[in-house]
Amino acid sequence: MKNIMSKLFLKRLLAIAGFDIVSLRRFYEKINKWSIKSTLNENRLVNLVYRLRKIVPDISHQEESERLIFNDYWELKRRALQAFQCTLMLEALKYLSSHKLTVVDIGDSAGTHMLYLKALTNGSLEINSISVNLDKRAIEKIKARGLEAVLCRAEDLEIEEKNIDLFVSFEMLEHLHNPAFFLYRLAKNNPDTKFVITVPYVRNSRVGLHHIRYNLHNKVFAEDVHIFELSPEDWTLLFLHSGWKVIFSRIYYQYPRKFPFVSGLLARYWRHTDFEGFWGVILERDYRVCDLYQDWQLIS
Repeated sequence: MKNIMSKLFLKRLLAIAGFDIVSLRRFYEKINKWSIKSTLNENRLVNLVYRLRKIVPDISHQEESERLIFNDYWELKRRALQAFQCTLMLEALKYLSSHKLTVVDIGDSAGTHMLYLKALTNGSLEINSISVNLDKRAIEKIKARGLEAVLCRAEDLEIEEKNIDLFVSFEMLEHLHNPAFFLYRLAKNNPDTKFVITVPYVRNSRVGLHHIRYNLHNKVFAEDVHIFELSPEDWTLLFLHSGWKVIFSRIYYQYPRKFPFVSGLLARYWRHTDFEGFWGVILERDYRVCDLYQDWQLIS
């Protein structure tokens, strides 16, 4: 849905500057590619992006909503974010002692991150992965790669395997109507797990629902709609309320931070056309705050 916002923003610029849409889109992508390449260099993620391309060469069909616009810019943009997400998964492994792990990817669209994780650990760990999605097309793609997958809503997730070592969920929480209860159910049913999450980074919390905000009347699906876009401070409160605490966090900015004036302009530019970046956390279970709330729904 943020892509729709970007297009609307660009169309307004078009009317002012008199450019055609193709020329402006190329200019937009050229700026963004330079920005992302610069931040990859700044954060020493270039080699990791290269490794990810070797592990899974084609990611053009990962997201159904991006298939028609996917090009070398979108490939770079997605790979850069995936590299950041992989650093968080590898960091989370430091908090786990077992060499035989069960990892559940909630909102997995193609099994890509589980293939990355298995390859990046170089066979040093025995990883049993379970992917979860409500989209049948995603489940088919995951199973086609020989991975286990469960078709269900994230909020309804019931895993027979009780010894989950690690949950991961990338750009999924903002799509949920009730993220607090989703997190609470996982905390109560999985006492010894860690949780890796990334969400869009915004400085000030807001309700998304951009298709309503911009008065669009086309049908939308869950993967296209952000419900809550919260700041790190507000997500942290929600995590604590729901039975989790942050033990590690990091922000991936989609622009280089070392150029004082230029970086400030790029920050404003990304906030208007996409997201300034993405916030990633590693969580562990902590009931001290959530048990103070006396009216949680009963869970199975």
